[in-house]
Amino acid sequence: MIRKLRRHLTLLFAIPTSLILSLILCVLFFWQLSQTRNEQTISMQNQILNLTYQLEGTYFFSDDWLASLEHDHRLIIHIEENNVPLFFSGSWEPRTNRDTLVNMAKEMALTEHIDTSIRPFSSTLQKSSIFTLQGEKHDTYQAAVVVMSTESGFRSLTLLSDITELKRQEPLRFLLFLLLEICGILALFLVSRFVSARAVAPVAEYHQKQTDFIAAASHELRSPLAVIQNCAATSLSMPGQSERMNRLILSECSRSGNLIRNLLWLTSANPKKTKLAKERVEIDLLLLKIFEAYEPLCNAKNIRLKLMLPDELLPDVNGNAQGIHQILSIFLDNAITYGCAGNHAAATAKPFVEIRVKTSGRKLAVCVCDHGPGIPDEQKALIFDRFYQSDASRKNKEHFGLGLSIAQSLAEQMDVKIEVTDTKGGGCTFRVLFPAAV
Repeated sequence: MIRKLRRHLTLLFAIPTSLILSLILCVLFFWQLSQTRNEQTISMQNQILNLTYQLEGTYFFSDDWLASLEHDHRLIIHIEENNVPLFFSGSWEPRTNRDTLVNMAKEMALTEHIDTSIRPFSSTLQKSSIFTLQGEKHDTYQAAVVVMSTESGFRSLTLLSDITELKRQEPLRFLLFLLLEICGILALFLVSRFVSARAVAPVAEYHQKQTDFIAAASHELRSPLAVIQNCAATSLSMPGQSERMNRLILSECSRSGNLIRNLLWLTSANPKKTKLAKERVEIDLLLLKIFEAYEPLCNAKNIRLKLMLPDELLPDVNGNAQGIHQILSIFLDNAITYGCAGNHAAATAKPFVEIRVKTSGRKLAVCVCDHGPGIPDEQKALIFDRFYQSDASRKNKEHFGLGLSIAQSLAEQMDVKIEVTDTKGGGCTFRVLFPAAV
């Protein structure tokens, strides 16, 4: 779906812009072509005016001047007086014979009723339009014919300008513009791919996170379900424990509901703006409830769970009982899942997880310690990110790292601090730091 959307966006951006680019280049090509032709025509008109002015006022023409004019402007100048050509052979030799070109020009002028062989009936200057001639060897010329009356008869001017190179450059210009258009379209396509990729990146990221969230949420719900399943199995095998197991089942069902609520809250736009209602929490009673809930699960996994409380009475803490329960449950779930894999204890020893409580002044810390492989220091700052996995191979175990993100968010809601350190001898210790209740 994302690829299809990206492809459609690429085409949606590239096709209209390519058409606009093609239109602009076409306009520029024909505008430049028109400008070049107009400049050549204006140059031809200026040469006609210059020579006509000389014809009207001069009786003799210098061969050097005519030769210089021809050479500088690639002209063919043929002047006749009373139908007799001037003795001027030209300064350069065109591809087609000069006399042939002159005769072709005279024939074209006759179609406009300009005849260089007879004197004009009036004293008015007769001038043909500027037309194009094609030579015998693919050479091209602009030409014009002028006939004027003089006191002794009449004079005629047949002027041709070689525009062969100009005509040959037109296809090259077209190829250049075509190449520019192809390069422009290719560049637009590449830019379109880049822009569309950037445009759909948030959508792709959201789609991937949505998929991961569903899978991760399913995993997180397995933790209370596993406790409920073990409690139900214990109740069936030990009828004397039914009442206690039923209470634990009810407690885990309630915690499952809270977990679903927390998952929904975690996906909200500004979870940090939401605060959990604070209260005085008897932390020792809460820890005993957590221990009772997880002890059957640990026994079923052949893991020993230890609760280590100090001898003195623990002070109450400021927080939210359900939030604290959820945070410690996430830490225990991670310790059971990962902290007991590759346990550093002897191979014959039973893996264990510890819940410890430490006090310092009016502060209290609850620690969940495991003795597993631990977490590298460079990853400790990242494990609380949503969906982060310190071990990519855990994807095959269907654990997506959402739990610690929930724990971090819950801690922010209660204004408490959580951190992770190394356990002495190997493993991880997750710690929740509480200020004592006033």
